[in-house]
Amino acid sequence: MLRPLAVGDTPSPLVQGDTPLLHRLRNAGRATGALCAGFTASAVLLFAVAGLAGRSFGIDLVPVEIRLAVALLICVALVALDVIALRRHDMCAITRRRQTPKNLVFKYGETRGALIWGLDTGLAVTTFRVSSATWGLIGLGLLNVAPWWQGIGYAAGFCLPIAAAILLVPRRPDQPDGTSREPAWISLILIRFRRVVQACALVVSLIAGVTVSLSVLS
Repeated sequence: MLRPLAVGDTPSPLVQGDTPLLHRLRNAGRATGALCAGFTASAVLLFAVAGLAGRSFGIDLVPVEIRLAVALLICVALVALDVIALRRHDMCAITRRRQTPKNLVFKYGETRGALIWGLDTGLAVTTFRVSSATWGLIGLGLLNVAPWWQGIGYAAGFCLPIAAAILLVPRRPDQPDGTSREPAWISLILIRFRRVVQACALVVSLIAGVTVSLSVLS
């Protein structure tokens, strides 16, 4: 649903020599950039605030062994929650059941609407989460065992795939007359492979837990 948000209702005219990619960049580049900029700003702010909050409470003064042990307990608890969610065919149980409103682009225009959408979604805990791995990252930030700039990597994991989906994937008509603007086939693929994504996130959480446990034992 993010791709039609960036395409807009007023495409630019086809310029002589334009390739399909250049034409999509002309139509969607600004809105896509705004979306990714908003998401990155919110994600960096979220994890930076988590790190600063931990420091303000003196977490950084606690011996690192203790902080790593607490981080291990957090990872174990979140992995257990993800296993339960996977078995129940459900999503993360400790996140708001909310989506970013679709009508932002109609209220504020393509670019500003996309920017606000990114700012909202980048806060991570304000919308649906497939996995509780996000909470694990926030916990590691609070404990000051992960750097404040982890938000940059978190944002890259969202922005690069979504920009590719918007700008690089050729559009396919969903209706016989080709009038449908939203490529439903992308949404169907995402829904079909949701459990695969959950399983991958669970593996990442397990790897993080093993890494932390090795740090505690070393």
